[in-house]
Amino acid sequence: MNKIVFLPLDERPCNYLYPEYIGKISGSHVVLVPRNLMGDFKRPADIEGIWEWTQKEAEDASVLIVSMDLFLYGGIVPSRLHHFSEEECVERMERLKLLKEKNPSLKIYAFQLITRAPARDGSGEEPDYYENYGYRIFRYGVLRDKENLLLISEEERAEKARIEKEVPKEALDDFLNRRKVNFNNNKHSIDLLAEGVLDFLIIPLDDCRENGYAPAERRMLASYARSKELFSKVYFYPGADETGCTLLARAVNGTGPKAPSVYVDYSSIRGKYQIPSYEDRSIGETVQYQLLAAGCGIAETSAEADAVLVVNPPTAFSLRLEKELVTDEIFLESERNFHALVERMRKYISRGQICAVADCAIPNMADRALMQFLYEQDLLDKIDAYAGWNTSSNTLGTVIAHLSACHSVKGGEKSPVSKEFLFFRYLEDWGYMGEVRRKVTERLSEIDPHIHALNLGDKEPEVRKIVKEKLEEFQRHYFPKETWNFDLRMPWNRMFEIEITIE
Repeated sequence: MNKIVFLPLDERPCNYLYPEYIGKISGSHVVLVPRNLMGDFKRPADIEGIWEWTQKEAEDASVLIVSMDLFLYGGIVPSRLHHFSEEECVERMERLKLLKEKNPSLKIYAFQLITRAPARDGSGEEPDYYENYGYRIFRYGVLRDKENLLLISEEERAEKARIEKEVPKEALDDFLNRRKVNFNNNKHSIDLLAEGVLDFLIIPLDDCRENGYAPAERRMLASYARSKELFSKVYFYPGADETGCTLLARAVNGTGPKAPSVYVDYSSIRGKYQIPSYEDRSIGETVQYQLLAAGCGIAETSAEADAVLVVNPPTAFSLRLEKELVTDEIFLESERNFHALVERMRKYISRGQICAVADCAIPNMADRALMQFLYEQDLLDKIDAYAGWNTSSNTLGTVIAHLSACHSVKGGEKSPVSKEFLFFRYLEDWGYMGEVRRKVTERLSEIDPHIHALNLGDKEPEVRKIVKEKLEEFQRHYFPKETWNFDLRMPWNRMFEIEITIE
């Protein structure tokens, strides 16, 4: 069995547990960095310890999947906070050459984020000064990009000048200097691809927009790749936390007799052309990048496909639901035709095709209208894969990886571990994020007026108990025949995500 060594982006479930599941479902021998070497939120991972571990594990491996943000900075949050010099980072990156020297047949699949700049004040995952100046620092990137593209208005030019006066110079310099270091490290990854040290490279845009720091850097990095005659070889598209699973899918698809040919079906014709929140292009374009990066083929018709990826895309209306129209009401939106969609899904399933659902309509949660349809139509246990968490790209990468793992061992019945991961996704993305999280968050002040959604203080055990009770109610209602027992915790002591352990 081929050995795949996996260096995740950080220690959260999406980066650590999900790849474990994909490996087990596909029957792959996936070896992850030991938990004791990983970091914890703003505390970086043990970079030197991980390097020592990697050297030993890579000696007899066929594939190394490496998050360069873990390898260089100690994780995704440390990548936004570090003070490493370019020289230190280059020295670390050059270490990858040693792995190839010791094991020439080793394939190295890497991903390295273009650093984000959130469009809000708040220092939860950013430097301290982002608490007061975050939105203005974000806007500065948008305006600077528009200025370079000759798209800036006089009003925007005045806004840019005002920001330069309002944001302390040391704060803006710190932010821009770190971006410069990270940008040059992205360039050096392209160098390593040119030298044959890396065999495949994705440079995802983390939490981006149509204009700003990330798209500006993407254009410059693409130009740099062209100078190395790698213009068509580096993948640039929105994403972050799902990319490890994407590369794992690529490794799985590359070892099987045939990669899956995937047909894409959309619940909304107009939605295919919608730009999701936190991304810089229409979802229809990103879907194709995600499939190709995972090593899948793209089928022209459903009849010729091994698998069907059903995408529930965002629309102008659905993007309002996360923040503007947060109620208990479930909206049947006019731009979606779920009646027709479920009829097509029944056809795919009856043909024996893998059927996977990427629920991208609403950021950070399942589309409760879609899930109600699947529940009423008795399709929840008929599909092979589902996800509906965080950004559109996070969801897509997770579902495509699960789809790929299913295809690699497809032989009729779903494996128990695949069923478990499917239930895990329903419980987290629909149960917690779509049904429970908001209701419990609204009660936090009753538990303790000093805690809030981004910091549960010492009340995490009490909050966790309430969340578990609510999820058990959800399970009894929607999955009365399922006998899964589960436990959970809040990984970064906040409400944004949970870590579920199915027993």
